[in-house]
Amino acid sequence: MFRFSGKKVLATVLASVLCMASVGASACTSVYVGADLTSDGTTLLARSEDLSNSYNKMYFAIPAGVHKAGELYNGCYGFTYTFTKDSYSYNAFQDDNGAGVDGVCPDCGSAHTHTPYQSAGTNEKGVTVSASEALSSSAVLKETDPFKADGVEQAEIPTILLSEAATAKEAVDLLLGIYDASGCNTGSGIFIADNEEAWYIENTTGTQYVGVKLNSSLVFAQPNMSIIGLIDLDDTENVKASADLIATAEKAGTYVGDKDANTIDYVASYNSDQAVKDRMVSALTYFSEANAKEELTPDDYTLSNVNEAGEIVPLYSNITLDHAWTIEDAVGYYHVAGIGHVRNMETHIFQIAAEDSILDTVEWIAMDDTAVSVFVPYYPMLTTDTYAAYQLSTAKAEFVTEEPTEGVYYAATATTKNEAGEQVTVEGYKVLPANWADSCYWTFDALSNLYEYGNLTDEQKTTVDTKLAELQDDCYAVFEQMKSEVAAATSEEEAAAVATKLSMDAAQQVHEAAVALVNAVK
Repeated sequence: MFRFSGKKVLATVLASVLCMASVGASACTSVYVGADLTSDGTTLLARSEDLSNSYNKMYFAIPAGVHKAGELYNGCYGFTYTFTKDSYSYNAFQDDNGAGVDGVCPDCGSAHTHTPYQSAGTNEKGVTVSASEALSSSAVLKETDPFKADGVEQAEIPTILLSEAATAKEAVDLLLGIYDASGCNTGSGIFIADNEEAWYIENTTGTQYVGVKLNSSLVFAQPNMSIIGLIDLDDTENVKASADLIATAEKAGTYVGDKDANTIDYVASYNSDQAVKDRMVSALTYFSEANAKEELTPDDYTLSNVNEAGEIVPLYSNITLDHAWTIEDAVGYYHVAGIGHVRNMETHIFQIAAEDSILDTVEWIAMDDTAVSVFVPYYPMLTTDTYAAYQLSTAKAEFVTEEPTEGVYYAATATTKNEAGEQVTVEGYKVLPANWADSCYWTFDALSNLYEYGNLTDEQKTTVDTKLAELQDDCYAVFEQMKSEVAAATSEEEAAAVATKLSMDAAQQVHEAAVALVNAVK
C-alpha cells in the first residue's frame, strides 16, 4: 500500500525485492544512433541507470579544480589514481553521500572523501562519458580472468576521465591504460564521445577488453548484454583491444574466431551463455518491426567489422530503423515497458553535433522511472549550476517491518540473512524520506510507485499521463528558446547564464508540477 501523511490506503501491495547494493541486479539500457540516422544530424547516445527502486540520485555542475594535480583519488574498493592536472569542470550524476546520510558513501558504506558513483556527464572540453552499464562473462572466463579486487570500478571511471581528458581520444587512451595497469573490479559497457568521435568499450573480465570506434551509420541497443561480435583486431584505427584478448579466451577454451586472421567473436568467446534480455527484444522492435523476431541470435544485435568475405569493413549491425530518429524518439525509447520502469534511478540522453563549440553537446535528463518522468534539456558545457532539488542530500528510504502510521510508504519485501546465514525474504514497507517533496528524485519516485502500484483509477492515470506529456512538450519548447537566446548572447558568460537559468527554471517547473500531481492523485 502507499500512504500520504494520513491513513487513507492508496495502493495495493507491492512485492518488490530490493537489492540495494547489488550491481548484478542492475537493468540499465543503452542506445546509440549515428548521425546519418537522426533527423538533425547529431549523434545520439543514451543510458538509463538502473539498480533499485527508491535510491536517491543527484545531479551537479562541478566546477574546475575540484581535484588538484598530484591529488590521490581513493576509490571505494582499493583502486587509486593520481590526478595529473587540476580537474576540468563537468556535470555529472552521482549517488548521495551528503549531509542527509552523514557523509556515508552508499556504495561502500564508509565515510570518505571519494565522490560516489558518478555515472555520466560532459566536461568543459566536450568529452562525454556514460559508464556503469553492468556486464558479466561466462563462468569459465570468470575463473580464467577474474575481476581485480582493487581494479577500477565502473562508477569511478567518469570522475577520472571527465576530470582529466580534453578529447575522447585522450579519455579512451586513459581508460585503457588504467585497465592495463590496474585491471577491472567489475564488467561494463562504456560510451566515450566528443564532437569528433565516439567509442564503445566492453570488458567482461578482470583484464581483457575490446573497444570499437562508432560510425555515423550505426544503430544498436545494449541492455546489460555483450554486443561486440566478430571483430578483426587488425583494424587498429577503429579497434582497441587488450594484448591477450585472444590468448585469454584460448586459455579458457572458449575462443571463437580465426587466430591467423587476428579475429575474435567477442560475444561467442567471452559471453556465449548470456541470455537475450526482454529489453533487447523490445528495443529492436521499437527501432523497427523489421527487427522483430520470436527468437534472437547474436547476429541480430551484435556489432562487427568483418563482412561475409572475411574483409574489414566499417563497423555495422544488422539492426534497422524505420525512420530518422529525433529527440522525441529517444524519449519514447525510455518509455518502452521494461526499459522505463521503477528501478530507473536516472536517465541521460546526449545529442552531439559535429561542430566544435560549447553548443555541440546537449544533454536531456530524467529522474527515476522514465515511463513516469520528464526529460529536461541542458547545454552541459554552459551549465554552471543545477536546480537545488537535484542537489538535495536526504535520508535513505527505510525498510521497516511494521506498517508506519505516517509519511509516504509502500509495501515491499527485502532479502536478508537469518541467524543460520540463509537468505530469506521479509515482508515490510519502504518509507520515503520525510522531505521527499523537496527532492526532484524522491518526488518522481513517489509518483512512479503510486502510478505503477497504486489503486489509481484510469482517469487519474490519464491525468498523470496528460500532464507529463504537456511538461515534456514544454521542455522541448524550452530547448528551442535556449538555442535562440544562447545564439543571441554576446559573450560566453552571458550564454552560460541564459542556459543555466532556463534549465533550472524548466527543472523547477517540472518538479513543482510533479509534486502537485502526487498530491492531486492521492
